[in-house]
Amino acid sequence: METTKWQYTNGVRNLEAISPDTWNMDQPLLDRPGNDEIQLALLYSYGTNPPLYPQWQEYFRKYQPPTLIVWGKNDDIFPAEGAYPYKDDLKDVEFHLLDTGHFALEEEGDAIADHIRRFMTTHVGQSQDGSNTIL
Repeated sequence: METTKWQYTNGVRNLEAISPDTWNMDQPLLDRPGNDEIQLALLYSYGTNPPLYPQWQEYFRKYQPPTLIVWGKNDDIFPAEGAYPYKDDLKDVEFHLLDTGHFALEEEGDAIADHIRRFMTTHVGQSQDGSNTIL
């Protein structure tokens, strides 16, 4: 329970803004039989990502997809240092480091929603047939 709570509270500005419902609802699901093996497999699978970075970076350099990065600058699980390299390959990147932790939506949900709305309005529109398209 303490580890789950830590994931929600570490790095936040205002502990009172984080509802205990978050970790109290997550923990029983995490405690289900067999879930510990699933979580360990997920954690282990993160190690398969770095060998793929050159392919992803080449894709970014070649296609330059409009990209929104909103990251908790106090996240000790995915530290902010991991956000900066995207700027090396993407020319059209909207980049925001928020003063919060790993579950940034818990403390900065409104700000993140505003960033998403602005980004979508700026970068995604509707074509004549009514489908969404990248602008």
